[in-house]
Amino acid sequence: MLHSQGERQTTSRGASARCPGPRPCRARLLPNSLATAWLTIAALAAAVGCTSGPDGFKFRGTTAASFLRQIDSEKDPNVRYAAYDSLGSPRVYDDEAQKAKAAEVLVTKLQGRKEPTATRAVICRTLGNIRRPEAREAILAATNDEDALVRAEACRALGRVGRSEDATILARVMTIDVAGECRVAAIESLGELKSKDRRITEYLVTGMEHDDPAIRVASMNALRQITGKDLGVDALAWKKYVDTLPKAENPVAADEAVAKTSTTGANSAVNSSMIPGFLKR
Repeated sequence: MLHSQGERQTTSRGASARCPGPRPCRARLLPNSLATAWLTIAALAAAVGCTSGPDGFKFRGTTAASFLRQIDSEKDPNVRYAAYDSLGSPRVYDDEAQKAKAAEVLVTKLQGRKEPTATRAVICRTLGNIRRPEAREAILAATNDEDALVRAEACRALGRVGRSEDATILARVMTIDVAGECRVAAIESLGELKSKDRRITEYLVTGMEHDDPAIRVASMNALRQITGKDLGVDALAWKKYVDTLPKAENPVAADEAVAKTSTTGANSAVNSSMIPGFLKR
């Protein structure tokens, strides 16, 4: 088919407008294709427990046994951190015996205090996630750690591995710890422990009148968990409800137990209006 010179020029200009040429088009498509392929490979590698690095992909494992081996053998603190964190997932365990073994190793590492602060914090979190009672003593000690990050995670873990009597320790942390995240974590765990001690409930009602909105919200949520009721954000409504609860059978002994608790993050200038009567003694 023959075309005039004008028609050939128009067709040529239209083709150039649609695509600047085969070479630039390939230059745009090739990197995208390679990037997509690389992301696909990385996703598949992560799914089977591998991580990428300068030496290529390295198998990291997907079971509790593999993560425990990494904790003992890896020199890279980032790899150990990831292993500690992975042990917090219930899916990596075959049975409770494996959880007990992991808890034993984690407690030893936490008490050894050789890991960095962030790693010790994640150990506390993992111990709380697997909910093994063997971890209780180590977690209680960690609530008195010099690092706020560790104390906060220990407080959260105590709500999962602690006993109802540990509520007095959490109440003390909530009162005197200078770190806001520790106070909030302690309140959250008070809700987890569901202590029947009326004075703990009174303490949480006092928390609802705190200047910090995070403490007010955490106190209200803890009261909901402990009582099974939802009286809203009005502290007065909660006070009226607490007045209907039975008083402690031996308040003096309980007050003495509270007085013996301590926290490294204590502040000598604690707001006395925040401290309920049984914590002031």
